[in-house]
Amino acid sequence: MVSLDHPTSTRLDKLGGLALLIGGISSFQIGAALAKGLFPLFGAEGMVGLRVGLAAVILLIVVRPGPSVLRPGLWRLLLPYGASMAVMNFAFYVALVRLPLGLVVAFEFMGPLSLALIGSRRLLDLLWAGMVVSGLYLLLRPDHVAGHLDPIGVIAALISAVGWVVYILTGTRIGRVMPAAQATTLGMTTAGILLLPWLLPALVPAVTHPHQGIAAVGVAILSSAVPYILDMMAMRKLGPRDLGILLSLEPVLGSISGLLLLGESLSVARWLGVLCIAGASAGNVLTSRKPPPDGETPPPL
Repeated sequence: MVSLDHPTSTRLDKLGGLALLIGGISSFQIGAALAKGLFPLFGAEGMVGLRVGLAAVILLIVVRPGPSVLRPGLWRLLLPYGASMAVMNFAFYVALVRLPLGLVVAFEFMGPLSLALIGSRRLLDLLWAGMVVSGLYLLLRPDHVAGHLDPIGVIAALISAVGWVVYILTGTRIGRVMPAAQATTLGMTTAGILLLPWLLPALVPAVTHPHQGIAAVGVAILSSAVPYILDMMAMRKLGPRDLGILLSLEPVLGSISGLLLLGESLSVARWLGVLCIAGASAGNVLTSRKPPPDGETPPPL
């Protein structure tokens, strides 16, 4: 069992883990910003096909799962796991065409946050749920500065949030029967196969426009391979409480990345909405109860 306090970690370990996790989150956001710049050539659908497909190839080369992992019945776990990855990424990129990066990340982040709050019976959790509702209101309300949000973009971002919930639930199950690296590799490969109808047409412009094709490889590395490796390294140094608090920074870092890399500014009200969602996540982690000694600690969201 992993302790919430991670007593074996030194202060230096925690600082290193913090740097690794922030590096992973930043890498993902930079990859998303780079991908958005490639939409005019590949389209959102083609870009997500390239990103997931290329990431699967990279992980297959690095991890090299053997044939022994393909045990009978394993595909009953792998298929919903890979499908959730495909839906989550596909909907995320569709939303990214229509909404600023920071808002897409904030909407998507509501999936795991809602999962963490569902079933809670503590009065304090009503505060975190209220902050989520307030954040959602501030994000969705008409804004005299930024105007109305694209409804298709909002729906796609929320579908991505649902996909993230399914990804967590199925990933937890498959993580009990095989190593995390192999599970992620096979899940990404399954997602890549499901996205082949959008990947194959995108290969032609990737070959005829080599600079953009190389950039697409960069997106796959920045948005999948690098964050995955850094997250795995961070998990060895940080406890679930630390991870949960740091992951709550993701919507904020997404908004900052959109501002710095894409020039996507948010109104004050929508910045407050992003901060409400991030604050609810951090508060939920900070006030969560310590699991019983013999219980299992679920993976951090």
